[in-house]
Amino acid sequence: MQMNLRKFTEAVDRETKEMSSEELWFLVHGLARKVPENAREEFLDLIGRARKKETGDSENTYDIAAAARETDRRDIDATISRLEDRFHEIEEGTLALRAEGYEDYSLESWDPDWVYEYEDPEGIGEIFEQTDNLIQHCVNDGFYEEAVKLFDLAVGTEVYADDDSGDGIFLSLRDLVGEHLASVDCKRLIENGLYAVYQNTEPDQRAQEMYAYLTSDLIRGTRLEDVLSVGREELEGQEMFWRSWIRLLTDKPGDTAGKYLEEAVLLQCTEEEMIEAAHKAAPIHPGLYLAVVKKLAGNNAACALNTGRTALKEIDVKYRIRGNVALATAEAALKTGERKLAEQCWLEAYRSDTTAVNYLRIAAECGNPGQYWKELTQAIDSCKRDSGGDDREYSDYGSRYESYHEIETNSMNEKERFLLCFLSGDFDAAMEKCAKVQEGLGWTGHVIKCGIPLFLLLLLKSGTPAAGCREQVWTAAYEMEFRKKDYETGLCKEPGSQEKSAGEENADAFEAAFSKWKARQAVSAEQEEKYLVQLERLIHIRVKAIVSGQHRNHYSSVAALAAALGEVKESRGELFAKDRILLNYRAEFPRHSSFHAQLRAYGMPDTRKR
Repeated sequence: MQMNLRKFTEAVDRETKEMSSEELWFLVHGLARKVPENAREEFLDLIGRARKKETGDSENTYDIAAAARETDRRDIDATISRLEDRFHEIEEGTLALRAEGYEDYSLESWDPDWVYEYEDPEGIGEIFEQTDNLIQHCVNDGFYEEAVKLFDLAVGTEVYADDDSGDGIFLSLRDLVGEHLASVDCKRLIENGLYAVYQNTEPDQRAQEMYAYLTSDLIRGTRLEDVLSVGREELEGQEMFWRSWIRLLTDKPGDTAGKYLEEAVLLQCTEEEMIEAAHKAAPIHPGLYLAVVKKLAGNNAACALNTGRTALKEIDVKYRIRGNVALATAEAALKTGERKLAEQCWLEAYRSDTTAVNYLRIAAECGNPGQYWKELTQAIDSCKRDSGGDDREYSDYGSRYESYHEIETNSMNEKERFLLCFLSGDFDAAMEKCAKVQEGLGWTGHVIKCGIPLFLLLLLKSGTPAAGCREQVWTAAYEMEFRKKDYETGLCKEPGSQEKSAGEENADAFEAAFSKWKARQAVSAEQEEKYLVQLERLIHIRVKAIVSGQHRNHYSSVAALAAALGEVKESRGELFAKDRILLNYRAEFPRHSSFHAQLRAYGMPDTRKR
């Protein structure tokens, strides 16, 4: 571990203070033997100046520490000059890596990945390592201007790799580290570099300068609090910096500015200042309101509730993040005993983020969900269709792109519309979408993948699902993107034990919510029979297509569908329906032993001869 100059000189002072003249002579003699030839004149001059100071010659007094620092500076400047030449060669392509690409089939995907292996015959990695070490040295000893110069070289230089194709590729510092071409602690280097930038910048320019660095791809995501605590000196002007930093970020669009604004406000502001900052930032950074409501809820639920209600008025209803604010506000309402207000917040969450999970929360948890029927229907009608466009926008702040998830607007794709059609009780329309499918393959991404499990669970009359229907619970939860954590957000529930896997917890929570929802649905006997006929047809064409085509990876899923169909029929009074269906499929495909094994796993009687 390197020792900075201040600590080194203090240690030297302590050790030499009580030394005798003989001991000092021995020390100086030993040091003289280590002085290189080109520095011997300077060493003798240093001795001469020290003697004049000792004899009281005030006109020729000599500050040894200052002289050592100046010597150190000259050494650093010489090293920087050498490194600048090397980085210039890298930029010009004179120094380059060698790359060899090939197709990698090890991931067992349909298409191979194209990967590269690199060689570094020029020692480019060592250049970055030397730069990293020198930045650390400069920050430790207060050479901030020099540290910034080195930092710009390290993070601003991309290395060319020749792959013999003529195109070539470029690698950043993080890429070099990821490919094990350079041993550099990128987090430490960035924090040291930004600390030096702060120290080397005029107070009124610090916020803008730091923003220019922090929005670049390599540095994006660095916590500013970590940066401002790495150096040896107490930073001056922090209060002024944080004020100007918050003011700057409030007007800067994009998720990166939003994250840094949230960090600054929660770290530096009082409750009143946080609320005021969220109010000012709401048009561009509505996410700050979410962070503030969550922060306030920990100590002052009533204040969090009032702030959340204000936020719901100020944030445009079209932004999905408003739905998260509504759920955080609902939790504050429940903490203060405002159950009715919490239900209204669940509705607001659904209006801004119209998803199946947000609908199911209202339908299953509200005392009287029917009172919100009009609002629930209007939200579906007004929600725009998902365009499927790229959510990245180009920016001029030193990065290739800037994301704007914070102001992502509410939209739905076809599967989400189908789920809401089903959950809202329009079962005929939902089954019509499923029944249009005539082929047993190509179901990936189609509404039928979630439609069949949902209809099977709807028609199931018994309480606890058996193996086949339990698999449909898992499938429905997965296709709906149902997560226990998301569903319980806004319900103010205590976190449970971690004994089960995330998948099991999600399936259990979905099953409980679905049961509550199902108890409130009205389905006629005529509808049920019609749906059962369609399900039997769809499941049959699926099983036949999968097993006939020997798609072994899907044998388990179609065996589960067949078992679930039998379990549903048995729950409705048809005796031995499951055994009959599974044995019939075994007879239909007598030579598919792997499929038979899956049928037995879901409860088919084992009639093999012992």
